Amino acid sequence: MTTKPDLVAASPGLVRRLLRENQQMGQRLAQYEFGKMQKELGNKELFDLEIQFPGIAPARTPRIPPVTLDPVARRLPAINVPLGSIAWVQNPQTLPVLGIFVPDCPQATLRKALHGLLIAHATEPFARMVFICESLRPIPFLGRYKFAYEYIGATALAEVAERMALRYAITQIRDLLQPGSVLLRFKSKPG
Repeated sequence: MTTKPDLVAASPGLVRRLLRENQQMGQRLAQYEFGKMQKELGNKELFDLEIQFPGIAPARTPRIPPVTLDPVARRLPAINVPLGSIAWVQNPQTLPVLGIFVPDCPQATLRKALHGLLIAHATEPFARMVFICESLRPIPFLGRYKFAYEYIGATALAEVAERMALRYAITQIRDLLQPGSVLLRFKSKPG
């Protein structure tokens, strides 16, 4: 015969203390991750990954399916977009979701632009971001710091923008290289 475990009564003081400690540890972890990210962005060889497969033809750029025409896809909930490990807020779901278009560009330009954006994000988190990348170079870096990303390759941003807005509930897409410039705006749920 099994018995039910006794429920432990937690006092309101204990709950408040645990919440306060959780908040402090979350902030400390974000500060640690931010410092690690800054050091990594200081490395001039960060995006230097070159993989060659001699004698093998490169694969064609994949065609991203137009899920925006599918009535079932329009009713699906948006994918939860993380805040990233370098920032901390009490309730990240209250922040808007922004698409950040990352064009294929020289490594020094990419490092400088990411550094500026991520310092602003860590200092005062303003959004949950989905990085829309033309190149695979920044993806390992973005993944290490728990950012959402999509690889579009040579596909035009205009072709995938509505799909991204539907999939992630993106309100606007901004250009990484031109801070403040809004490339596209969307309603809360495109349609």
